[in-house]
Amino acid sequence: MPGSLLGMGDVSAAAGDRAQPDTEWGRYLRRMTRRPGWSVAKLARDSGIARQTIFDWIRDGGESVTVGSVRRVAEALGDDVVNALTAAANVAHREADEEMTPILQSDLDPQAKAELVEYVTGLREAQRHARRTEITAMLNRPRRAAA
Repeated sequence: MPGSLLGMGDVSAAAGDRAQPDTEWGRYLRRMTRRPGWSVAKLARDSGIARQTIFDWIRDGGESVTVGSVRRVAEALGDDVVNALTAAANVAHREADEEMTPILQSDLDPQAKAELVEYVTGLREAQRHARRTEITAMLNRPRRAAA
């Protein structure tokens, strides 16, 4: 996917190319579509995924990305699906992840890996949501006045 986000003829991408993406999936797509000979338009054509969807993923992350879409992106780019799944799971490019690394390095078939990555990602998101909810509740509790 590393290639120019603006790529040849991708004039409408100008606004989306200004800021660094906030998610690993967005950074992965940006990095991959900036490679020589690549663009968002080429990735869209080769993967069958709408160009605007790819721009949205770059800008906003991969909340709407599916395992099937990740596979299509990886295949279109000629990249290892594990790299794409890792990025879609929001695991940093060079970051070692004690939960994801064993999954990604296992001998499981790609579908099983994808399902486990999706499961762990879902657990992480649920745990983040629970922490945010708890913190919000703690911040909203009435406080005792100091004596």
